[in-house]
Amino acid sequence: MSTEYKYFISYLYEDGGGNVDITLAEPIQSIDDIRGVEKAISDEFNLGDSVTIQNFIQLNH
Repeated sequence: MSTEYKYFISYLYEDGGGNVDITLAEPIQSIDDIRGVEKAISDEFNLGDSVTIQNFIQLNH
């Protein structure tokens, strides 16, 4: 069984902000990981290049 990493993420974008929970196969460990999540949020909700993660917390340890 593979480990899953669940996160609650709050983000800002050009017209406001939002939050989402995500499940990843690997933990967030670098700025590149954060940028990848920003892109995934942007793509999922059609928010262009304006998504910036403001905060995140891992929900399971």
